Amino acid sequence: MKCTELLVQDHILIRRGLDIVDAMLKELQDGQRIEIFDAATILKFLRVFGDQYHQVMEETILFPALLDVAPHDTALLQLVSEHGNERALVSGIEEALMSRRGMAFFSSSHQLTSFLRSHCEREEMIVCDLAGHYLSKQRDEEIVAEFMRNRAPVESYTNLSRLDRRYPPRISPESISAKNKLAKARGSASL
Repeated sequence: MKCTELLVQDHILIRRGLDIVDAMLKELQDGQRIEIFDAATILKFLRVFGDQYHQVMEETILFPALLDVAPHDTALLQLVSEHGNERALVSGIEEALMSRRGMAFFSSSHQLTSFLRSHCEREEMIVCDLAGHYLSKQRDEEIVAEFMRNRAPVESYTNLSRLDRRYPPRISPESISAKNKLAKARGSASL
């Protein structure tokens, strides 16, 4: 397995969380109510898995390895700064949720899903390109080993299966594209 495959796998899980948020927003838009506990649960997943695991692994392991071999890559540096924007959005959503400011929750959540989908897409293109060009097989394996040492099963972060059933995702071109990328990444790994 390559580090870029782990990146894509994590992004698929993050997109799964975003699909749940989008389904919640759709219910709110349709005049229905959502459970505050469910919203808090998916936000916890995005904060704990998306930030405290995934982004921290990128910022402390993957990105430094790529910056060692491509120190002036401004697109990579931009990705790091975007992680701060995502953290601020999640904090704002959590604050709006706890203070029961529905419109702020709705607009911030919509901003987050749009921002994170775009970020994941760009990150996959940039990181996959840099890793493919500059990382040796040995360095790639070291990065994978470090990611795996810190990895916990996704259901240990939250019960996504329950939220998937409660807030089923709409089939979107983005979700189909993400699944195709994972299949392609897995296919190239078996060569």
